Amino acid sequence: MTPGVTSSLSIRPMEPSDVDRVVALARAQGWRDRRRMFDLVFRTRTCQALVGEVDGQVVATGTATANGPVGWLGGLIVDAPWRGRGYGRAMTEELMRRLRAEGCRTLSLEATDAGRPMYERMGFRLETSYHQLQSGPLPAAPEPPPGCRVRPLEPSDLPAVVELDRLATAEDREVPLTALAGLWGGYVLERGHSLAGFLLPAERAYGAIVAPRFEDGLYLLDLHRSLIPADGNVRAGIPHEHEAAWRALQERGWIETWRAPRMLMGPSIDWRPEWIWGQINSAMG
Repeated sequence: MTPGVTSSLSIRPMEPSDVDRVVALARAQGWRDRRRMFDLVFRTRTCQALVGEVDGQVVATGTATANGPVGWLGGLIVDAPWRGRGYGRAMTEELMRRLRAEGCRTLSLEATDAGRPMYERMGFRLETSYHQLQSGPLPAAPEPPPGCRVRPLEPSDLPAVVELDRLATAEDREVPLTALAGLWGGYVLERGHSLAGFLLPAERAYGAIVAPRFEDGLYLLDLHRSLIPADGNVRAGIPHEHEAAWRALQERGWIETWRAPRMLMGPSIDWRPEWIWGQINSAMG
């Protein structure tokens, strides 16, 4: 089948055997190798990865993650020779349908420049943006803030972690957070007997980080920097509303690599963006 011939897109769930083709498709569009993301996706029962085929050839992909009332769409890619045929919209509509079937009232995504006009035509609106910042490693772990201690996350910590995350994001991310903890571990920051924040490292050097206090969030980002290889980087996705954080990080030498528009369809969310210091990734929130 050649791109010059019109044919319909058949959408189905992604299988592990599709990963090589999907990774190659993404890399051809300039995306990074996303194998580690799919390690997480296949362990997260609230996440659905889809592929779109034309006569058996994978030409499109996308993911949908149902975080309780909020659903995230992400990783939407159409192979360049097959664009302009409505395949991106068809994949988006199928992701939206599946999220609504899971009870998601608000649909959320981070738009690329290429994708944003289509999402606007479909009814998504710009709600905010994430400052995607990057910094290099630290040679040693920093000292915790006064009155705090840090320790590796244990399974018994997960209910408190999920509840703090829910207050920050207005989402139920128990399933992806549990999957992250199982894959790459994590850390909790305690003040007295209370949870002050958490770090769950994620793929592509991101990390789910929530901390209500400013100094605790800065500490957890520095802790993450101390955990990476000497030639690595840490990435932080900071909501625009958390201005004190993204400005402070840039003053500390962090480089902003992208300002990612967050677009919503449906009700706005009652979240606490000033508690958020990092993301799982741009496809899952």
